[in-house]
Amino acid sequence: MKYAVVGLGAVGSIIARHLMETQDYVVLLGKNDHVDNIKKQGLIIDEKQYFNDTLKITNDYAKVSDVDVVFVCVKSQDTEPVAHLMQKHLKKNTLIISLQNGVHNAQILRDITKVKAISGVVLFNAVSSSPGVASLTMKGGLVLEFSNEHASSLSEIKNHFKSQGLDVRFVFDIEPVLWSKLIVNTQIAVTALTGQTIRQSMKNRDSRIIILATLREALSIVKQVKIPLRSLPGIDPKRIIRVLRFLGSFSALLSKVALGMKDDARNSMWQSLSQGKTTEIDYINGEIVRLADQKYLKAPVNTKLVELVKKTETRIFEKPFLPHDLRKILKL
Repeated sequence: MKYAVVGLGAVGSIIARHLMETQDYVVLLGKNDHVDNIKKQGLIIDEKQYFNDTLKITNDYAKVSDVDVVFVCVKSQDTEPVAHLMQKHLKKNTLIISLQNGVHNAQILRDITKVKAISGVVLFNAVSSSPGVASLTMKGGLVLEFSNEHASSLSEIKNHFKSQGLDVRFVFDIEPVLWSKLIVNTQIAVTALTGQTIRQSMKNRDSRIIILATLREALSIVKQVKIPLRSLPGIDPKRIIRVLRFLGSFSALLSKVALGMKDDARNSMWQSLSQGKTTEIDYINGEIVRLADQKYLKAPVNTKLVELVKKTETRIFEKPFLPHDLRKILKL
């Protein structure tokens, strides 16, 4: 099969690397700085250079016209623009796989492109230090929505990634998994604001208190709205709450031993803020706030986190918040 990866940040780079290992036809589509750097130095993952003469590295979306599967790895706020750029070039039987945060991206891609788009959930963690350079900071696989229409393609994808050490699991109803992942992801606003690594936030008592409040509020809102949830290893909101509550700072050690989380593991929202870019806050914590507003419920913690992240995006706040100060602001 012929593949394309759209979006060459941390997740897109890891997916691209796995495809480059054995696939002869791979198109990498990204922003100019990513494209230029990868053309010059190859894709660098964990300090190892990956380059293939058959690769097509470009910002020309007409290059998706020959591909069978497109992995979309852009930020949620870029979904609509990217869908419009691809729309007139895609074959009718192309399969789009959204590996993005948020719960609505696949639907947006389907509506605009008029081709099959399915959702996926990423269970690994990766950090991109500069365009075309990334590192895997926590091992994990993928959860993909199964499509009978594209069963053979999905089977090939699973077998290929398995040969590269990336486990793929299929589910028929992925919406409950997406919502569980979204709840878990609400905590990334905390470390984005404090500038902590994920493990540092687990070790710090004030950060843990904020994260617990954020997760509990998000879980409560989703339950009150009666959205079904499905937990899988690594995306179980209730379990994460229990671990943080009862193990305290030892949860950082558990994450290192059980999940292989590296000390420098950080989240994508922190990466965006540190690079002066717009974050996905509207599609994560903002989604919880919208749900609460629709049902006349209150979500004070997530509402305030959205406000603080947006102010940080515009450089109203120049320095990271100390966890103790952030806890005071959130009145926790």
